[in-house]
Order: sequence, then structure tokens, then C-alpha cells
Amino acid sequence: MVQEKALIGFEENGGFMYGKHNQVRDGSMTMALMLDLLSKTDKALSEEMSSLPKSFTTKGKIDCSKDSFKKILQGLKSELHKKDLTDGIKIFLDKSSWVMVRLSGTEPIARIYAESGTEDNLDEIFDKYMSKIKRIAGR
Repeated sequence: MVQEKALIGFEENGGFMYGKHNQVRDGSMTMALMLDLLSKTDKALSEEMSSLPKSFTTKGKIDCSKDSFKKILQGLKSELHKKDLTDGIKIFLDKSSWVMVRLSGTEPIARIYAESGTEDNLDEIFDKYMSKIKRIAGR
């Protein structure tokens, strides 16, 4: 966060970091920011939450060496969609759907994440890419 001068950061486990305060998860700061937002909008938390777009996420993992991960990256780079190679590969499929594959920094595994605006589409995307990733990795 410091190196990138990021204002906020998120972890997959729900952790939220506010860079102006500190660069670690801080539940008290998260609560203070939420209360500040609510005091300025005069809305209930449930109203604020219902205004957010629906989003469904899932994740998985496969055993994966660094060499296998390189194969996965090469195999997925040919995808015709918009991609981000910042931390592995994130493929944007449409306005509300994406899939991401990244090598774990602590275990010999690749983590696969997917997000979509509907649960049905999420399952389809995840299954398709999990199969593709396993095939590329030789599983």
C-alpha cells in the first residue's frame, strides 16, 4: 500500500485497510468510516447496502508449482478479453464478470477467484475456467 500510495486496501477474508490511518486491517477504523458515511447521507446502513450492485464471488485452488503457473499464465494470456497482469492474471469477461488466477505467496498453490452479477453465470464462469486451468496445468 505504501509503495503504491493506495488510499484503501482489501483482503479476500474481508479485511479492510485505510491507508491514511495505517496499512493493516483495522475494524475500529472501518466502523468509524461507516458511521461517518451514514451521518453524511442520513440513510440507514441497509439502504446504503441495497444501493450497491449485486455481486457474487467464489474461489478455489489447485496444487501448482511456479513452472506450472507460468504455463497457466501463457495459456490464459491468449484470451481475447481485457486483462490485468498485476498479480497473476485477471480476465474481465464483461461489465460485471471476471476471473483471476494468482500464485500463492505462502503455499505451492494457485488461487482461482471469480465474480459475476448472477449466481448462475458465476458457476458457469468458475467451472469453465477451473477446467481450463487444470487442463493447462496438466491435471
